[in-house]
Amino acid sequence: MLKFLKNILLSLYMQYELVTCIYMFEPWEKKLINSFVILTLGLVLFSSFVYLPSYFETFLQFVSPLPQKEGSASYTPILQTQKMSMS
Repeated sequence: MLKFLKNILLSLYMQYELVTCIYMFEPWEKKLINSFVILTLGLVLFSSFVYLPSYFETFLQFVSPLPQKEGSASYTPILQTQKMSMS
């Protein structure tokens, strides 16, 4: 089972090298490029776990506001138009 998993991961890494054409670089260049890829993926994952839930919650409030409890401030949509007087 462990050997099978190792073969699958090795196969996926070989596909990654072929698709990105890093198989022709020197080992230190491969490590540099792979570190940039890992850093970018890490930052995307971190930001999606930290910021995406609040953005998604704000989006849901904007699209379909939930009923407010009594005594709390009423929800006002951002794009609500208000009449202006000319006096």
